Amino acid sequence: MHRDPVTSSDMNNATYSGQPLPELQNYIDGNFSTPAQDKQLTLTDANTGQPLQVRRSSDREQIQSALEAADQLHAQGSFEEMSGVERAELLERVADELAGDDYADIISRADSLTSGAIIRTTRKMAKLLPLVFRGAAAYLRAGHLDKLVPGPCGDVEYLRRPWGPALLIAPWNGPTAIGSHKVASALAAGAPCILKPSEFTPHSAIMMARAIHKAGLPKGAFQLTLGDRTIAGQMVEDPRIKAVSFTGGLSGGRAIARACADDFVPTQLELGGNNQLVVFEDADLDKAATGIAYGLTNLNGQWCRALGRLLVHESVKERLLDKVLSILATIRLGHSLDEESDMGPLVHKGQYDQIQRDLERLTSCGGRLLSATPLPQLPGYFIAPTLVDDCNATDTREEVFGPVAAVHTFKDDSEALVLANGTDLGLAGYVYSENTERAFAFARRMRTGGVKINGYSLLSIGEGTPRSAWGLSGLGEEGHAQSIEFFTGARVIGISPQDLLGGK
Repeated sequence: MHRDPVTSSDMNNATYSGQPLPELQNYIDGNFSTPAQDKQLTLTDANTGQPLQVRRSSDREQIQSALEAADQLHAQGSFEEMSGVERAELLERVADELAGDDYADIISRADSLTSGAIIRTTRKMAKLLPLVFRGAAAYLRAGHLDKLVPGPCGDVEYLRRPWGPALLIAPWNGPTAIGSHKVASALAAGAPCILKPSEFTPHSAIMMARAIHKAGLPKGAFQLTLGDRTIAGQMVEDPRIKAVSFTGGLSGGRAIARACADDFVPTQLELGGNNQLVVFEDADLDKAATGIAYGLTNLNGQWCRALGRLLVHESVKERLLDKVLSILATIRLGHSLDEESDMGPLVHKGQYDQIQRDLERLTSCGGRLLSATPLPQLPGYFIAPTLVDDCNATDTREEVFGPVAAVHTFKDDSEALVLANGTDLGLAGYVYSENTERAFAFARRMRTGGVKINGYSLLSIGEGTPRSAWGLSGLGEEGHAQSIEFFTGARVIGISPQDLLGGK
């Protein structure tokens, strides 16, 4: 249920559960500053629609200051020329700061309130924050950016050095985990970076800026600019930006790719995924039903690897759906700060309205809505997790970024594979079968970045493995090693033999 939010002139001292939200500030060239009000728009409580803070957006002068500071530091070369051990020590100091002074509590509560993700999930993400910086530091200490390889005339230096200033654009879903991963990776690479968080969930970025400031990183190494996509567009098109890491929607990814194409600026794009979950007739249906419910409810269905299409063998469809609906009936959909809630609201009214339009479109295509989760008596942006049955597969090829998934049946493995590869997106896949040899064989043929078998989880399942995007799901790979190396180019230096003139 939902009611339109009320308006307010200024909520800069907004509180929740008796605690103030972090003040909305930029961090530019080593200094905090307050951006201008953003057209009287407000951040709202996803649970109630009530306003929390007036949104703020960087002006052109602030953006230019951030670009200039990053460019100057890179031109000086001091940050790039630090040894890996020296940069690792800086990252460890950031991690130490983030591990104390209630950072996790402030971040998790702010993220829950603004994004709608339940506090149990945002708390886990916030507590992982120091580990992200420690992981990047460990990668540097292992010497991965400075190696010696054999050459014909002695050892050859194989160095990875930063392209230059990097623009990091983080989304409103998972702002802490995604934002921190980008920041730690860029800093580890020696790339001065500018973080542009989502205008809807900026608080974890502000808290990271505070920790980085206290850790004493060089001015210009990390900067934070608040605002919407228009300020990101200004920075993407600036020639001082030498790499862009973006997580968000397909239209935004396409715009960034076009802006970067002429000058071949490296781009790392993680966009979206209409992720397929395949249930074979020999699957453990209780296990599969749990995975389906998780895929619909984790982060309120608002994450890039959420369930998009359920592909189930026709012989077990009805039994499986009964089990899924039984689980969904036990899901407590409620306030995101309630420790007992299993699922919270959508992030804001625009997202709520979009999901309603998606459901209307699917029902107009013949879809039958299946849902069993009671709605709470709250005026926020709540939508119960919903399966949509009876649609044609051609009508469900596009991603619905919310707690909604289509259901399709198949008769055999060949038909299942056609369905599984039947979209232009390829981020994640899931396979349930008690015959693991069969499951692996099928998963290897799925055109997607990763496939998890007989389980559904938020984090990666293999240490050191990348998160890859295929098709319209993006470009490039993410992970500790992959993301750090994205911000760098190879430089190979060594003594060479002299070939004879004339090719003799």
